[in-house]
Amino acid sequence: MTRRYGVAIVGSGPAGLSAAARAAVRGLDHVLLEKTDHLSDTIFKYQRGKHVMATPVQLVLRSDLEFDAGRREDVLERWRSAADAFTVNVRFHAEVMSVEGSRGAFIIRLSDGGVVEAETVVLAIGTAGNPNRLAIPGAETVRIDYQLDDPREITGEDIVVVGGGDAGIENALGLADPELG
Repeated sequence: MTRRYGVAIVGSGPAGLSAAARAAVRGLDHVLLEKTDHLSDTIFKYQRGKHVMATPVQLVLRSDLEFDAGRREDVLERWRSAADAFTVNVRFHAEVMSVEGSRGAFIIRLSDGGVVEAETVVLAIGTAGNPNRLAIPGAETVRIDYQLDDPREITGEDIVVVGGGDAGIENALGLADPELG
């Protein structure tokens, strides 16, 4: 079944949610396409209890949504509640495979065979969910995890955290003491 919208937004992270909220506030016929069964997959994949930062101070937000710092779970709940309050039209399990066309006549093909037509498309697919893969000989022969969901679930294992950036430090702290994660 094909449905035509004024605006189709691909990705439900902060940018996609903002675009969808603005479309809803303006009364535009819109759809927010999200490939998973929940909003903001990148932040959803952060480890449980992680402190999610707000926007950089030099970036002026023009969003109908609030972007306050807080625990991962609290931020996700605020965004879910806001999406409901703004009556954002979210279509979950809608993985976009291709976008074709031009202004006024886009065709979006989904992995389930569905098709969405839209006058305008907003691509808000982000980049934060793309980990740097370990590029060393033998990396494919050992267990390597690129995401730490809940450090409390990992016990009795020897673990090496590779990387000294923010994520590496947060993961190391979470593994050393799950209450710090």
